[in-house]
Amino acid sequence: MKPKVLRRKNNKTFDNEKDAYNYALTLLNYRDYSIAEMQAKLKKCSVSDADIKAVTDKLCGYGFLDEKRYALRVYDSWLAKKYYGKGYLKNTLQKRSVDDEIINEVAGLVEADVEIERCCAAADSYIKKKKINSFEDAMKVKAGLGRFLFARGFSVDLIKKTIAEKISYSGVDNYD
Repeated sequence: MKPKVLRRKNNKTFDNEKDAYNYALTLLNYRDYSIAEMQAKLKKCSVSDADIKAVTDKLCGYGFLDEKRYALRVYDSWLAKKYYGKGYLKNTLQKRSVDDEIINEVAGLVEADVEIERCCAAADSYIKKKKINSFEDAMKVKAGLGRFLFARGFSVDLIKKTIAEKISYSGVDNYD
């Protein structure tokens, strides 16, 4: 029995600029792309480098590809996620190949008060699921909360402040 060879469903290749441009427009009907993402999509379809450059220049010229607009849309979707910090936003934009200048500009839109509120809300949601009955429980929850907040893109200083504010164990241990 021969092994089955898996192939991509839409193995598209474009050998001219017009077809590549129409494909790019079709992609943009569904969602926005950064310039680098669009170039990668076209590269997967065996479009020549010269045609990729021409297509992306044309799309940018008509305003269909706009890095800043794209980054602001990513920012808006980040705002909808209540429990994520500025580091998560920056990381998302970097993964999507947005220019560093635009990343810093969009990250600058995040106010310190907003990030503190988001960090506290994330900490509250985490702590609500935990029970602290002893000093050992408090230490375990502190460690887990630190990892939880760091994974969501909050800064280490903000995490320290939040943990100090949110978790304290005031029970009396009897060590007789």
